[in-house]
Amino acid sequence: MGSRAQRGQAIVLVAVMVGVVVGMAALAIDGSRAYTLRRDMQNAADYASLAAADSFQRTGSYSTAESTAATGFGTQMRLYAPPSCTPFGAPGPGTWTVTCTYSDGTTLVESMPVKGAQGAQFMLTATQTLALQFGRILTNGTTPQISATAGARVGNLLYSPAVAALDQAGCGGAGGTAVTINGTGSLKLVGDLVSDGTVSVPSGTAVVTGDVYARCQASVSGVSPVCYPSGAAPACTYPDVAGVVRSGYHYVDPGYPAPSVGPSQPVPGSNVVVTPGVYTSNVNITGNLCFFLAGGVYDFLAGAVNTGALVSNELKPPDEPTSSNNTILANPQFWNSSGARCAGSAQYTAVQCTGNNNCGTGNCGNGNGNGQGNGCAAAPPGDWSFEVTSTRTDTYNGNAYQRESAPSTCHTVHVGNNQAVQLIVSNVPGATSYNIYAAPPGTFCNGPFGLADILPVSGPVQNDDLAGCPAFTGTACSLGFETIIINGMDIGSPWAPNAAASPGTTGAYPPNSETAPLIAGHPNQNPARLAGAAGDRANENNCETTAGAYSTCPAAVTAGAVELYFPGSSCLATTNLSDTYLFSGYQYDWIVAYAPPTNHCANSFGADQNSALIGLTYMPGGSFAVLDTDTFDTAGTGGIIADTLSFTGTLPAISFSSSYAPVPFAARLIS
Repeated sequence: MGSRAQRGQAIVLVAVMVGVVVGMAALAIDGSRAYTLRRDMQNAADYASLAAADSFQRTGSYSTAESTAATGFGTQMRLYAPPSCTPFGAPGPGTWTVTCTYSDGTTLVESMPVKGAQGAQFMLTATQTLALQFGRILTNGTTPQISATAGARVGNLLYSPAVAALDQAGCGGAGGTAVTINGTGSLKLVGDLVSDGTVSVPSGTAVVTGDVYARCQASVSGVSPVCYPSGAAPACTYPDVAGVVRSGYHYVDPGYPAPSVGPSQPVPGSNVVVTPGVYTSNVNITGNLCFFLAGGVYDFLAGAVNTGALVSNELKPPDEPTSSNNTILANPQFWNSSGARCAGSAQYTAVQCTGNNNCGTGNCGNGNGNGQGNGCAAAPPGDWSFEVTSTRTDTYNGNAYQRESAPSTCHTVHVGNNQAVQLIVSNVPGATSYNIYAAPPGTFCNGPFGLADILPVSGPVQNDDLAGCPAFTGTACSLGFETIIINGMDIGSPWAPNAAASPGTTGAYPPNSETAPLIAGHPNQNPARLAGAAGDRANENNCETTAGAYSTCPAAVTAGAVELYFPGSSCLATTNLSDTYLFSGYQYDWIVAYAPPTNHCANSFGADQNSALIGLTYMPGGSFAVLDTDTFDTAGTGGIIADTLSFTGTLPAISFSSSYAPVPFAARLIS
C-alpha cells in the first residue's frame, strides 16, 4: 500500500522536474542566443560608429559617414542586402537622425548632434526582436527586444588644443598657476584652452573660440568662451555652438618622440644660409641681420637665443608685390622685418645689341648670363613684362625637393629694334637661383607668364654689410647680386606660355601669388594649398612625395621644413627686438620646436614685427612665455603644449589649425 503511494508521488515529482529542466534548457538556449545577438550587435554598433567618425575625418561629409555606418553595421551583422534608410544629411540647428531597416527587421538609428569644438559625434542604437525557440513556453507570447548603443567622436579640439598646460599647479593645495594671462589687450584663442592646473586671468582679457578645460575650476572668471567656429559672442545660432568652461579633465602628455639629428655644425657665421645639424655651443644671434634656415633638424645642445635678427625658413621673391596688384611693391617686405634690409630687388633695362656678342654692358648670347653665345640674338620688339621667383633645393633623407617662391612684382620693359633685356637681381635670403617669367607684348602684367630663363646665384650671400641693400652694382650689399641678359633665344617669336608645362620647364606658368596680410601693416601671407604643383610651392603649403614630385597636401614631405630640438636643459629665447618665423612639416609630424619632458627650461618667445611658429611647440617639461602680440602672426599654428604657460605684454591671437599640427587623433568611442 505504501509503495504504491510513493510511486505516485515520484511521477508527480518527475513531471515537475521535467518542466523545470525544459524551462532551464529554454533559458539556457534562448538566453545564450540573446547574449550572442547582443554581443554581435554591440560589436557591429561599435564598428559602425567608429567607421562613421573615421569617414567623416577623411571626407568631411556627414552623408558619406552615415552611409558608411549603415553599410558597415549590416556587414558586421552578416546582413548583406542594402538597408532601407531615411535620407542621409547634415545636422542643422538640431540633431539629424537617420533610421535604417535591414532585411531581418533589425533597425539602426543614427543620431548626429551639433557639438561645436567637441567635434563630430555619431550615436548609434541598434534594435532587433529575438524570435524565441524553447523560451516561448515560459512567456505569454511576447518577444524580447535586444538593443545595443554605441557612440564615436572625431575632431574634438580637447585632444589638440590651441594651448595646453600639463602642470597641476593650483590644484589640490599645490601652489602657483598652470596658465597665467597678464598683459594688455585681449588674448584671442581659436581652439580649446586646456589646463591641468588653475588658469589665472584678469577679467575679460582672454577670449576663447572653443572650450576651456580647467581641471580644478568650475569657472574661470577672466575667460570669455565665445561661439565656435565663428567667434561671435553668445547667444549662438547654427552652426555655432557656445564654448563653455569644463572642469575635472586631466590632459595627458601625448608623448611625441624626439627627432633624429644630423652632423655637428659650427656656430653660424656671416653666411645667410644656416645648415641643420648639432650645435654644441650656444647659438646667440644679435643685430639687424637675417638668417635663412635650410630644411632639417636643428639640435641646440646649449640653447638658442635671438636678440635682434630675422630668422626664417620662408622662401620669398625679391620685390614682393601687394596681393591686389602685381605692379605695386608690398610694404613691408617679409625679409625687411626686425630692422634687417634683406628683401632683395630686381632691376630690368633694355640694352642695345651690337656686334661681337655684345648687348650694351651685357651679353646677347643664350641668355644664361655667363658670356657664352653665338652672336647677338635680339628679342622681338614690344612691351615685355617680367617677374621672377626665388628657387632652391632642400634635401630630406637624401632626396632632393624643389622649392619655388611666389612671383615678384611685375616690371614692363619696352624693347626696341635690335634690343634685349638686362636683369640684375639683388639677392634675397635662401635663393640659389631665380626663375625668370615673361609675358609677351600686349598682355602686360596680366600675363599669362611663362618660364623664359634661369639665373643661378653664383656669389656668396652674407650678412657682413646690409646697410646698402638692395644694390645692383658694387659691394654696398654683402648679399650680392646676379645679372643676366634675356634675349631672342629666351623669348623668341612666337612666345607662348604653356599652362600644361611642368614647373621648371620652358613656358611653364609661375606659382600662385601671395595673399593679403593677416594683419594690416604686416607682410603678405603665402599662397594656399592647391592640388599638385598649384598653390604654394615654397613654404608651409608645399607638399611633395618622397620622390620629390609636387603633390596634393597632405603628403610625405613639406620641402624646407625645420624642427628645433632642445635636449638636456637647453632653452629657446627670443626677444621683442627679434623675429623668428619658422614652419615645420609632415616629415616632422608638424612639430616645430621640441624639448623632452626631462627638460625643465624656462623658454620665451618674443617678436619685433612678424614672428610665428607654424606647427606644434612641444615643451611638456618646461615653461613657455609668450611676450608680444606679434608672436603668432600666421593664419594657423599647431598649438603650444608646455608644463606651464604665461602671456604678457600686448596679448596675441593664436589660431589652431589641424593643417599644421601632428596627425589628428583617430575616432574614439564615447559610449
